[in-house]
Amino acid sequence: MKYVEESCSVELSVDELCARVYSGGDLDSRRRVSVRNDRRGGEGRQKAHREVGVWYTPNVEVSNTSVYEGIYYTVSGVADGVIKKQGHITVDCTKSVNAYEFHLPPQEIYLAELRCYAYFVACREELHTVKGQLALCNTENGKVRSYSYDFGVDELRSWYMTLIAKISRHGKFLKVRAEELIPSAASALFPYSELRAGQEIMVRECYDAIRKGERIFVQAPTGIGKTVSALYPAVRAIGAGAVDKIFYLTAKSSTRREAYRAAGKLFEGGARLRTVVITAKEQVCMHILKGAQSEVDLCSSECCELSRGYYDRVEDAIFELLSRQNGFTRQIIAAVAAKYKICPYHLSLDLSEYCDIIICDYNYVFDPLVYFRRYFSASSEGGRYVFLVDEAHNLADRARDMYSAILRRSDFERIYSTIGQSDRELDEAFEKMILVMRGLRKLCRDNLIKTEDGEERGFYLSSSLPNLFCEELESFRRKIDAWQKDNPDSLLIPALRRLSSDIKRFLAIGEYFDQRFLFYLEISGGDMLIKIYCLDPSHILDIIQNKARSTVFFSATLAPSEYFRDVLGGGDRAIMLDLPSPFDSRRLCVAVADYLSVRFEDRKKNAARYASVIAASVSARHGNYIVYFPSYETMESVVSIFKRKYPDVETIVQKRNMSQSEKESFIESFKEDSGKLRIGFCVLGGSFSEGVDLPGSRLIGTVIFGVGLPGLSNEKNIIKDYYDLQNGAGYDYAYTYPGMNNVLQAAGRVIRRDEDRGVVVLVDDRYSSEKYTSLFPDSWNEVKYAGNPKSLAEIVRRFWNEKGEC
Repeated sequence: MKYVEESCSVELSVDELCARVYSGGDLDSRRRVSVRNDRRGGEGRQKAHREVGVWYTPNVEVSNTSVYEGIYYTVSGVADGVIKKQGHITVDCTKSVNAYEFHLPPQEIYLAELRCYAYFVACREELHTVKGQLALCNTENGKVRSYSYDFGVDELRSWYMTLIAKISRHGKFLKVRAEELIPSAASALFPYSELRAGQEIMVRECYDAIRKGERIFVQAPTGIGKTVSALYPAVRAIGAGAVDKIFYLTAKSSTRREAYRAAGKLFEGGARLRTVVITAKEQVCMHILKGAQSEVDLCSSECCELSRGYYDRVEDAIFELLSRQNGFTRQIIAAVAAKYKICPYHLSLDLSEYCDIIICDYNYVFDPLVYFRRYFSASSEGGRYVFLVDEAHNLADRARDMYSAILRRSDFERIYSTIGQSDRELDEAFEKMILVMRGLRKLCRDNLIKTEDGEERGFYLSSSLPNLFCEELESFRRKIDAWQKDNPDSLLIPALRRLSSDIKRFLAIGEYFDQRFLFYLEISGGDMLIKIYCLDPSHILDIIQNKARSTVFFSATLAPSEYFRDVLGGGDRAIMLDLPSPFDSRRLCVAVADYLSVRFEDRKKNAARYASVIAASVSARHGNYIVYFPSYETMESVVSIFKRKYPDVETIVQKRNMSQSEKESFIESFKEDSGKLRIGFCVLGGSFSEGVDLPGSRLIGTVIFGVGLPGLSNEKNIIKDYYDLQNGAGYDYAYTYPGMNNVLQAAGRVIRRDEDRGVVVLVDDRYSSEKYTSLFPDSWNEVKYAGNPKSLAEIVRRFWNEKGEC
């Protein structure tokens, strides 16, 4: 459904018109038009057509334009056929249905489509009456059941205008959007009085890339205002007619909030666009919040009252929201959803179709099971969208996770052990599947050993997927799904649903399997892990980006640019933009303690020396500092020593598996009281090394131990081997570059505002090598090297003098 401003006309298809009007029902049982390309249904239609003979004209294109309240509505479609025989005209509409529906009266939506086609043909042929024929074809046996109707054109006209009346508020919305809201974006003002250094370049280059339909990678330092600098040119591109929707993609709730605030600022600047924030289902679904995720079908009308009659009420809820405001957060959507007693999550998804800016997690675009099917279905060509990918350095690992899948034999065996003797069919299905999984053991025979304890360990890697195993897995899934339908009250249902979901993901990921994936088996601890592992998601990300007109990747850390262009599917023609820091480089002191090793084998013996580095780093000025460590073990060892040596210093220590409230409490501990020495101890790459905003005196320094390398693992080594074959830079792609991004993100916590000053201390002898110095930002143009704690203390003392220089 679209509005054509030149003709003041709303254009849509017969299918869409009828679907909008006859769209009532529950979330889980909404009736949809049956697909037409099944073999049995096709045979039935051909049989019906042969019986009519030469009088039958198939696939007749028809359209009609009618005016309602000043707006023209042009509805078009293709009638299945028109029969002209003995002076009479009959319009044919044929539907393929299942055996159950075949014996029921035709659905209202089927008859509505027939009436539309009959009316359009009658208008074209200037008829007073017209006949209609609705044929239902049974997809299971090819049988056909026909229904005949006689229509008067005046009756059809009156009925048809009631359909147009029911979609008229959609038409008015599209008219206002096209004639008032979109033009406002073309002249929207930048929401701040002046542009920071680098902002003007980012705005200009992003607008140019969006308008031309290109991909651009922007590395812009913290504090430049990346969010609004990416969003503003995209909004202007909507106003210029280059794109229709903006998808602002991010991995964190804090950046979603920032994007929403920026959209609000742009609205104040004149861009009267609508913005919606999509909140994850597990955060708004009452069943999940109450811990019942595994006990109910979340969207079942039998279990959820918010599902019952959802489509009868959702349109009213949407138009109430649209009449009230232009920005829609979780809280706003939840309030209106509660009023209309409908699901807030699905309301947000349906509301998104009426919004111009959609703020959501990466997975709504990139995840193969979660993505927005209404926008990015596999069969669609996409649309005139722009993807704004915030904190883009996170997307590579997220995408690998999205396109990897794991099954464990123990999960199958655990359920199998609880199956009762009366459930013979289910018992046999599990027994067969477990035997199939145990049969995979032979694949590991060349890498199979027994430990001194008699434990069997082995692994198997392959660049091909065992198709027979996948076929058995699909057959097993169908059996347990069928069993669940026949036994809805069984206590096994929660576990079976979880297992079926895991299998579904495994098989779905298997559809993408090619040379960029590995099939991996591991035998250990009496269990077997079966994994599809995505080594290189770039090809998939490239295909998904083709669903949009343009993609803007932006982050404070996208270096080296060639690495991110490769792993994020940017392509050789992608634009690379590296912006300078807007801050006076003299306000940041970067010191390197390269006299210590932070390699794994040296950490334990150097723990006391690490404590001395921290003391030297904070010796010149009291205030808030964060120290980052390569692991919890190293952190806990150093914290213990530091507390013994400096008991009067306030310390705050990151704990394992902290809750959200504990994380918030940790951040709130960093107060604006510069006269007190307070040190936070954290793990590099964790919750507190990026996305944390502690301006001014809330953070005046960081000490970073190590070069941020991810821990050695089989998976990282597999990535290393893959990229060694691709470009000879396997170690850097698997370890060096991701590690250095962790370091730069942590260092970026210090300077957040123009007036901020602070210290970054890097501890590791590898920081004196060209491999790492080449990855330093250009703004680190006067890095100081310390050969011992005394010289380090002197470097920071000089920095904190009246001139603020190192």
